Amino acid sequence: MSTKDATPSARTLRKRKQAEPSLATPNSNVQKLLGLAASSCKIVVFSGSGLSAASGMSMFSTKGGLYERAQRRFKLQDGKKLFTYAFYEKQKLEAMSFFAEIYAEAIKAKPGPGHWAIAEMATAGRLRRHYTLNIDGLAEAAGMSAWHPTHQPQGQTVEMHGNIRQLVCVQCKGVQALTAATVKRMKAQRPIPCPVCPGGPAMRCRVMLYDDAEDDAIMPDDVFDLMEEDVQAADLILWVGISFEQSASTSYFRRARAFLQSIGRLGACAQAVINPSEDSLWNLTSACSNMGSMGVLETASRAPEAEDGKAEPSLPGAFRPNQTMGLV
Repeated sequence: MSTKDATPSARTLRKRKQAEPSLATPNSNVQKLLGLAASSCKIVVFSGSGLSAASGMSMFSTKGGLYERAQRRFKLQDGKKLFTYAFYEKQKLEAMSFFAEIYAEAIKAKPGPGHWAIAEMATAGRLRRHYTLNIDGLAEAAGMSAWHPTHQPQGQTVEMHGNIRQLVCVQCKGVQALTAATVKRMKAQRPIPCPVCPGGPAMRCRVMLYDDAEDDAIMPDDVFDLMEEDVQAADLILWVGISFEQSASTSYFRRARAFLQSIGRLGACAQAVINPSEDSLWNLTSACSNMGSMGVLETASRAPEAEDGKAEPSLPGAFRPNQTMGLV
């Protein structure tokens, strides 16, 4: 027998690990979560690209997704490199041209059931805050206001990684909406000057990049003060459509747990991971140093993955039996 045959695959090991925490049937825990949601009035939602999959937005790391497209377009060893500040700094106009394609997807997309479910929570006065890792602007399209520390401190949605529909000047921090004219310039790989800072640096998409040296222009650091207040006041935290493959999402999860732990509420505030993929909860538990403290009650069966870089939607208000769900 070869070494390859004797060694269990990563997916086999993953399935074994996933089977261990199951302490209740899927249906009972779906009902438990629905009951928690019905009785909660300070819900904090963290959302990722799975929330927008039903709207036609490409995911990042799935087959045919943005990383794979960037890899092919720029002949990169890893398509994720295009979304690094190092790449942007060297090839700004090429990166902006690629971002114009993502913008084209975003303006064609419509809010999905998940966006409307979160918007309904807000309308009912039961949403404390919505933190999204998405850059598509679909939460605003569903009627939720965007948070800004000075202009809109009561905003319902915090765009942690920015908004592809906006440009920002890194010098004056001014923000303006993309227009047909500016998108045309981006596609033609021509710089877009800031109307307030003549002779200054060209405007860039308000999108957070890996190791972004201009991150304060995308999202100010005091957002974490807001997150601490929201998480510590929450009675339910939902992690929706997040794969937990990226370091940012796992760091937000760790930060939320630390906020709760610092005031002794770690066991008092329920948290739920909701994602069609069985890998989401596995990625999260693997990234956390103390897996035993997560208290996973249930994971349901896995939903099929799409072949075009998109996936089944993750809905905080309408759980389905084929969704992976963990209460942590």
